[in-house]
Amino acid sequence: MDRFSTTTIASSLMRLSLIGACAITLSACVTAKEQQAMDRNQCAGFGFEPGTDGFAQCMMGVVQQREVLEENRRMQRQAQLAEENRQREQQHEVYKILSQQRSGDKRFPVCGASSSGGMDRRTMTWYGSDCRAR
Repeated sequence: MDRFSTTTIASSLMRLSLIGACAITLSACVTAKEQQAMDRNQCAGFGFEPGTDGFAQCMMGVVQQREVLEENRRMQRQAQLAEENRQREQQHEVYKILSQQRSGDKRFPVCGASSSGGMDRRTMTWYGSDCRAR
């Protein structure tokens, strides 16, 4: 393979990664067969002939790029859910402290199942943002 071919493949793969990012957005709306046809058209559009090594490399690059982007999205969603859970747990800790501080204060109702917080499984007592412990 000469230098021009290697440069052509490299620049095509760079364009492919950009286009692949856009294609991933659309891939959720198409079947696997439709996606494969789109991938084939994309590689053919780059000038690769079906049945050649360059075409095969292009197809592998498209699939690998899609897998990487899907994995990144999955990891970002997991991180987002972990952060949401951390914030929720932190808010519940604040509710527990507030409920305990209000204990005996008749201006607040006693916390129960309908309270906005929940139940402290360790002490088996209810807590909430606007109620008091017994």
